[in-house]
Amino acid sequence: MNYVLNDKQNLFKYIFNTKYPELLPAGKSGCPYQLLTGHEVTLLSKHYEPILNEKFRCGFHVANFKYCNHPEPDYSNFCEVTFKSKRKLLYKNSQMFSFSTGTFVVVEVDNGCDIGTVTACGQNASEKLKAQYKNVEPLYQILRLATLEDLEKFVRNTKDETAAINKTKHLVAKHQLEMKITEAEWQFDRQRLTIYFGAPQRIDFRELVKDLARTFKTRIELRQISTREEAKRLGGVGACGRDLCCESFACEFCHVTLDHARIQQLSNNVAKLSGYCGRLKCCLLYEYDSYSESMKKFPPINSLVELDAGKGKIVKIDVFRDVVYVQLEKNNTYSIITLIELGELYRMGKIKVPANTDIKSLFCEDSAVTIEELQALEGEF
Repeated sequence: MNYVLNDKQNLFKYIFNTKYPELLPAGKSGCPYQLLTGHEVTLLSKHYEPILNEKFRCGFHVANFKYCNHPEPDYSNFCEVTFKSKRKLLYKNSQMFSFSTGTFVVVEVDNGCDIGTVTACGQNASEKLKAQYKNVEPLYQILRLATLEDLEKFVRNTKDETAAINKTKHLVAKHQLEMKITEAEWQFDRQRLTIYFGAPQRIDFRELVKDLARTFKTRIELRQISTREEAKRLGGVGACGRDLCCESFACEFCHVTLDHARIQQLSNNVAKLSGYCGRLKCCLLYEYDSYSESMKKFPPINSLVELDAGKGKIVKIDVFRDVVYVQLEKNNTYSIITLIELGELYRMGKIKVPANTDIKSLFCEDSAVTIEELQALEGEF
């Protein structure tokens, strides 16, 4: 069936030409449209073809090879749905709709309905039920596939969120609250407006909520978020050239500490260790277990070593080559010692492990960074 456009259903003209190019008809990305009137328009308005969010689908074209991640629709008892604010929740598919990744759906919530995108279904959703949701079956269900009218309302709500943010900022200034308003989210049926904010400590915002309720005449929810969650919602591209981990796939915020950077012998450069959130990068966790296991074979950094060439201390460990670098005291030159040679020195009692080690000295490079500045990067989750 051809996808069509008319005066009543002008959503895709707006989407295709302006700020929502990811909202395209299923399998018809960039297709030409035709104008219909009368009886044909009525028939189209009743057509429930799945509408896909291209943001959650990918593809590439190299030479004569083309790959598109457009899986066939699948029937699933459970589906994971992601909302505009990157909230994710598992839903029951009681009516056994056929889904593929990226399908817009209208779902049940505690006080009405909301609209989101299916980001996991079939076997993928079943695995997430076990791994992330601890086999706790969802309370709410998917109501129906989203229609053109639903997406038109979704776009209107999105446009109104900017005005909601500006009004909230004005009221925050009026009440002299130390809050940073980052995002607003209208529920699909406008039964609730959620305001996300950051603050250095807990805030008493009861009077602010009353003013917001009088202004918007709906249920108001103020939700305090961490700096990591703020970066996740805003999104961006990391130093690696890929989307931020917290935005694209990381489902939980883990506490990253200086120990994760220390054991990998990284530079104490604050700009390199910290992410967009101003905290230690989440990716410091990825190779930590491997480094931690490998480092057990070596003496700690700053251990004193007695060599034939003189006394020195271990300043660097190369876990890939199984060697350490020893800086000699008498001439500040470096000597490379293999793991086998270290074993011999251990047996001869020529290695002395330091009792206490300064945090800053455990990093590779010297700089003007203080210990307090490094510890501030640990921050919150």
